[in-house]
Amino acid sequence: MKKLMLAVCLLFFGTLVNAQKNYAVMLTDATTGNAITGASITIRSTGKIIPISESGNALVTALPADTLDIKAKGYGDREIVLAFQSSAISVEMRTKPVPVKKTVAVKPKRKS
Repeated sequence: MKKLMLAVCLLFFGTLVNAQKNYAVMLTDATTGNAITGASITIRSTGKIIPISESGNALVTALPADTLDIKAKGYGDREIVLAFQSSAISVEMRTKPVPVKKTVAVKPKRKS
């Protein structure tokens, strides 16, 4: 009887530790509120890459202890720690500052 109880407890504990959860992630532009397309989400622990749909949404199945790395062209990268997140996650992406190239004007030499 004790062995049976131990087996049931271990099975239950193992299920709790490895219980993945579904997260609905929506990416929007922080300035305009428009959905961001062409982005990707990487689950850090597994390296699995999930593309964002044309409507800016993705369904991610991950452990609550995981971290999501979000990348979108023209936007700064974001890192979302799933611990204590609800199953619906809205992420506002901020545009990446464009580096300004320094130009130097050179005065042409006069011909003599």
